Amino acid sequence: MNFKIIDNDGFLALVDTSSYQSYLAEGWTFDQLFSHFVEQSNRGHIVIWRTGDEGDQWSVCIEAKKSATESYREFETEIKVTEGQLYLTEYADLTMAASYSEFSIPSKHNASLSIPLESGVHRVTVRQLFDPTRDYSDVKVHFEIVFKKSGEEMIEKADEKVMWFEQ
Repeated sequence: MNFKIIDNDGFLALVDTSSYQSYLAEGWTFDQLFSHFVEQSNRGHIVIWRTGDEGDQWSVCIEAKKSATESYREFETEIKVTEGQLYLTEYADLTMAASYSEFSIPSKHNASLSIPLESGVHRVTVRQLFDPTRDYSDVKVHFEIVFKKSGEEMIEKADEKVMWFEQ
């Protein structure tokens, strides 16, 4: 399964829209928002990461197992799927939903980025297949995401930051 997503801010996310608490407050601060992302991630409702660039049109490939392509970097985590799907989204959608209760994930322009998965806990591997400090204009797949069903109970998580983001 392949997706294209336009991201202007340098963050992508996988969201279980049935469990993710998207609204935060109209006047949130950056620190509050990122604390919210981490808290929701630790509950298994979102996986969010920094792309390494300030944004682009990304090609994202969903796989059942890792490809032979060497990754620039990768991480593993878990997410709960509660109603048979996750959505691929980006920072602008997350901030609109955090600011205004009438906005939700997915936004209209990203509603087609649904990833059907069996409900339950899934091990997620996010693989970045390009070096963001070099010209990557010829790269066909920027991110590879691998899902593996791992059961019904999550391993307790205590992440303290958004993956690949340093303040």
